[in-house]
Amino acid sequence: MDMEWDARGFYQELDSVYRQGLERTEMFLLKSREEFQTAGNAAGLVAVHNELGSFYRGTSRYTESLTAFQLAGEEIIRRLGMDCAEYATLLNNMAGTYRLMGSPKEAAELFQQAIDIYRDQGAEDSYAFISVLNNISLAYQELGRLEEAAVYLEQALTKLRRIPGHLHEAAVTYHNLTALYHQMGQQEEAQRYLELALAAFEDCGGGEDPHYAAALNSLAGFLYGAGDYERAIETYQKAAAYTKRWFGENVEYAVTFQNMSWACQSMGRNAEARHCLTEAERVLTALFGADHERTQAVRDALRRLEGAAS
Repeated sequence: MDMEWDARGFYQELDSVYRQGLERTEMFLLKSREEFQTAGNAAGLVAVHNELGSFYRGTSRYTESLTAFQLAGEEIIRRLGMDCAEYATLLNNMAGTYRLMGSPKEAAELFQQAIDIYRDQGAEDSYAFISVLNNISLAYQELGRLEEAAVYLEQALTKLRRIPGHLHEAAVTYHNLTALYHQMGQQEEAQRYLELALAAFEDCGGGEDPHYAAALNSLAGFLYGAGDYERAIETYQKAAAYTKRWFGENVEYAVTFQNMSWACQSMGRNAEARHCLTEAERVLTALFGADHERTQAVRDALRRLEGAAS
């Protein structure tokens, strides 16, 4: 049996440390891992490995994220086996990393395993189950299986509407529906859900929610598509600021600057567009190296822009 440990105190301290910056957060998590290992605290190790996996995923350190989640999975299997809600949650977390790595097929398979476990456990009305419905929908969108994605998202929204007082989860689902209907070409539905998402994020803290940056990015994309380039640029700037605040200069931060460059170019503000692409190239070089395909794509776009200006 695991020793008693103060799980509530651990998460409260972690929340506090997150506000002190990414470096302090990583130091706290690594120190906690050492303490749990020394004490033989298996439950604490599962918790800290899960948090490390999420932390590294948020900062685009995907290999380290998968390693942390794998270590959490080993502890869960050793203690509880694979047919438990804890293991389903671990699969959901690990699949999220695969999806951000550009491997939606692998992600969808893990999400489906998590769904099957939750159903076997009778946990279909839990928030964890709703989360994995949201996540598998994102993977199916990336695979081009839009109808299946819609089925899972509508299931998630139906379940959320039965549960009062969970505005954050609703905001995330509204945001995911926005992206899905936009991809399906149903712009009126996409706009309706985007407005619901933004209102919900504002009501539950707005910029205090890490998902707010993604909602702002979606709004900026709609503004760009509608030709409202000035507001699109302003919204991308907000999205970049929130992303950096919560996750540092990660992939999403770089992509936001790439998108902002298109809006600047559409207004003829090529100097600002070059600045945006230069910023994106700097971040991607730091993350992946100068020869990575993502870095090279931004560098090529920057060269085309500079060539057009000469």
